[in-house]
Amino acid sequence: MKRVQKELSLADVAGWGSACVTFGLIQGALYLQAYWSQFGLDPFQFVAVSELALTGLAGIGMVLGLMLITLLLGGWVEGKLTGINTARNRFAWLAPVLFFTGLGAIIWWASAWVLLIGMLLTVACLLVLTLSPVVPGIVKESPWLAYIVAMLVYVSIASHWLGSERARAIIDGNGKHLATVIIQTETLSDLNLVGRLGDTYALWDPARKTTVLVPAGDVRKLETARKQSAATSRAR
Repeated sequence: MKRVQKELSLADVAGWGSACVTFGLIQGALYLQAYWSQFGLDPFQFVAVSELALTGLAGIGMVLGLMLITLLLGGWVEGKLTGINTARNRFAWLAPVLFFTGLGAIIWWASAWVLLIGMLLTVACLLVLTLSPVVPGIVKESPWLAYIVAMLVYVSIASHWLGSERARAIIDGNGKHLATVIIQTETLSDLNLVGRLGDTYALWDPARKTTVLVPAGDVRKLETARKQSAATSRAR
C-alpha cells in the first residue's frame, strides 16, 4: 500500500501558524501576569496585550527550548527501549523508572516543586485521555498526543512558575544588578529595575519593600551596576 503524501496548502500553513501564535500569546500573558503581579502591578492596565505577549515570548523561550530538547530525548530513549531484544526486555522497565525518578529528584532538589507537579499533571492528563471512552480513537492513537499535552499543560505551568521565580528573586534581594535613576527633583539609588510598562519604569525598593513607578519622561539618567558580593565588600 502506497503512502499518500499530502502537501501543505496555504490554508494549512495559515492555520498552524495562527495556532502557534495564539499559543505563544497565551504563554506570554501567563508569564508576564505571574511576574508583574508579584510587585502589585497588572501589566494589562499599562500597555496593549499584544506588546506584553510578544515581550513574554522572550521570557519563555528558554522553557520552550528545554521542552523541545526533552521531548526529542524522550523519543530517542523510547526508540532505544523498543529495540531491546526479548531476553533483556524484562529489565527494560528499569530505564524509564530510573530516568523519571532521577528527573523528579533533581527538580525537587532545585526547589522547583511546581514543575514536578506539572510533570505529574501532564502524565495524569495523558492517562485520562488514553482511558476515557469519550475521546475518539484517532486522538488516542495520534503520535502527537503526548507532545500536545506536554505543551498545553507543562509549558503553561512552567511559564507561570518562571515569571513568579524571576520576580521573587528580585524581591528577596537576589538580583544581580542595582539601578540608579536621576529624575528632575532627586536621585533614586540602590533600586532594582523591574522593567518598563509602556511609558513607565518600574523599580523595586528593597529597603521599603515598595514598587516605585517613574514616568519615562521624568528620567534624566538611568544607570545599572552589578551588585557587589559579600566577599568583595569585606575585602574592601
